[in-house]
Amino acid sequence: MPTVLRQTSAAPTTTPSTTTKKTAAPPPPPPVVSSACSVRYAVTDQWDNGFTAGVSVTNTGSRTLSPWTVTWTFTAGQRVTHSWNGDFSQSGSRVTMKAVSYNLTLAPGATVDIGFNGAFDHGNPSPSGFTLDGASCETR
Repeated sequence: MPTVLRQTSAAPTTTPSTTTKKTAAPPPPPPVVSSACSVRYAVTDQWDNGFTAGVSVTNTGSRTLSPWTVTWTFTAGQRVTHSWNGDFSQSGSRVTMKAVSYNLTLAPGATVDIGFNGAFDHGNPSPSGFTLDGASCETR
């Protein structure tokens, strides 16, 4: 009698996977931008609803800036009405002052003196948040 061999296939055994889901490492903190300038701000004249002020900006960084841009924020709604040694624009309380044709370059260690007339309705405290080309400035 012929012998018939029956082959059975056993179900494959699987071991539950213990794969560990790798999480991405947190991104490194943004670099700290050191002060690239120092600023001296002074009100040189003031009357009932207006003032004259000067801003001296010194490039304390290691690279020459050409052209340069200085910004600051008024804290009491002041408005620049006229400027010299820089072209101003203002959006809300943020003032931007850009280099003009005769002072485009600001070398390391060099200082530019900007002046302006301004108006105010509710006092005239000093502005804050001075920057030079986006880097924070130390106020003197």
